[in-house]
Amino acid sequence: MLKKQVFFKINKKIIAILMISIMSTYVMMGCFGGVQAASEYTQTVKSGIDAFPADYQVYLREIQKDHPNWTFDAYYTGIDWNELVANETDHGHNRVHNSSNALWKCSCGNVATGYACASANIIKYYLDPRNFLGNDVKVFQFLEISYNERIHTTQGISSVIRGTFMENKRVRVTVNGQARDMSYEEIILEAAKQSKMSPYSIATKIIQEVGSKGSDSVSGTYPGYEGYYNFYNYAASDGGSPIAKGLEYAKNGKEGASQADKDNLLIPWNNQYRAIVGGAKLLANSYTNAGQNTAYFYKWDVVGSSILKAGQTQTISSSKCFRHQYMTNIQDPASQSSKLYATYTDANIIDEKLNFVIPVYNNMPKANKFPTNLTTNDGQLYYMTGTAVKVRSAPTTSGTVLATMNTLDEVVAVIERKCANANGYDWDKVKISSGIVGYIASKYLAPCEDTKVAIIEGNNVKAIPNATVKSMVSELGITSYEVVTADGKKKAEGDKIGTGYKLKDTKNNKEYTLVVMGDVNGDAEIDSGDLLFTKKHLLGTNVATGAKKTAMDMNKDNEVNSGDLLILKKFLLGTFEISL
Repeated sequence: MLKKQVFFKINKKIIAILMISIMSTYVMMGCFGGVQAASEYTQTVKSGIDAFPADYQVYLREIQKDHPNWTFDAYYTGIDWNELVANETDHGHNRVHNSSNALWKCSCGNVATGYACASANIIKYYLDPRNFLGNDVKVFQFLEISYNERIHTTQGISSVIRGTFMENKRVRVTVNGQARDMSYEEIILEAAKQSKMSPYSIATKIIQEVGSKGSDSVSGTYPGYEGYYNFYNYAASDGGSPIAKGLEYAKNGKEGASQADKDNLLIPWNNQYRAIVGGAKLLANSYTNAGQNTAYFYKWDVVGSSILKAGQTQTISSSKCFRHQYMTNIQDPASQSSKLYATYTDANIIDEKLNFVIPVYNNMPKANKFPTNLTTNDGQLYYMTGTAVKVRSAPTTSGTVLATMNTLDEVVAVIERKCANANGYDWDKVKISSGIVGYIASKYLAPCEDTKVAIIEGNNVKAIPNATVKSMVSELGITSYEVVTADGKKKAEGDKIGTGYKLKDTKNNKEYTLVVMGDVNGDAEIDSGDLLFTKKHLLGTNVATGAKKTAMDMNKDNEVNSGDLLILKKFLLGTFEISL
């Protein structure tokens, strides 16, 4: 993983001075438009879902329904969104895989060790926390990282390292002058105790850095550095030979560091124990215990140098922000989320008391969408939930591979959802950004559109098919209500809602007409009756008006036409999902 040089004891004032010098050089190179005067940010942490802006709350409430023990802290950074974007889109310190979609790569053309400078639009997408609150997997990049002896065990660590070079492996190490045989689970747990970091986070970072099979950084056999290890790729900075740079660090430590500092970090890292434990302590001192205590904050340096708890406030300078990042790859926090979620699930601790710290910025715009050259004219937009996913010529694993989707979250257009089943998979017919049309296993795709149950539009409430009274009012945040059918029959919270029903918000003295997309005949079901109703409307033999006509406009073009009829047919076949 690409990263910046790390210091023994991080002093952000020193970093700021160094960055001013570096930025001056960049200005002369034409990479920056100029050095901005320092700003001050007042930061505070507020606890509970109610402390978040409304567009955060709707997602977090859905997550908490499934995980009632989880808690959420809103970290108000005090940073204006536009200022954040300006500082993160300055060329060079944010990158994507060079094999990524062209829209993800900056036009500057800067490429180093397989990573390209990231475009402004893809940076904005990964900066925006709201893009990762739609499910309980991606939210794990906001998991507060700290050691908890009650829930962190060697069994849990085993689930993290399963299938890697560390699985079922014992190594001969020297600890406090005594030779011992230790498993990687035992070493990582000891690293957690000494660093006060989550051992699952430590294990995940090791895999992120050196890969599931390990690399020359941890082989102990790299020419010129035999017997040295660097599990976190410290000092393996961009350019030159990153592995040699990292192993030089493992051998001699930071140039000019005191012997006391080296001893504290167990330098030299001449066995696996010293490298993993010492590296974890350095990681914690440099990031976790210095305020950057989530995977998101490791990547995006938007916090002060101390960990704030709920109710605490601090004022910091912009000169202390934006440059102290653990990695340059902007996708790293999102990819760590999946691994952490799987770890907590496998260890059967997914419903323990976990706390998530999520940043909030000033003047945030509408959520930033994923950059793509595909549009809804190509099909429903879905994003990739896996990597190295094959696009095949036929809906079967024996189909010719037309392309390989290597980037998590890349967007494809689904032409036909679940059009076939073969080899144990449902298959979708898709179009990818290069224009290739083929087939992908449905399990690797998730909708790009927000999965909202209901929205208010004027005097109407629009809802998705099969929405219930409870799911609708929960989405809308209405706590005192009554729902009745067109003929006045009251509906219970578990009942499905139908087009033409009335929602009475008794607390605010408002009334809305319900529009369930696809339920054009108003019976709270979507079936062949709705298809016939739509056909008659198009033929002019039974013209619908009001809420029923609105329910027909499923392609959202403000007209009722053959496109809506096609969507309804696909929905009934199970190949298309109607969204708001």
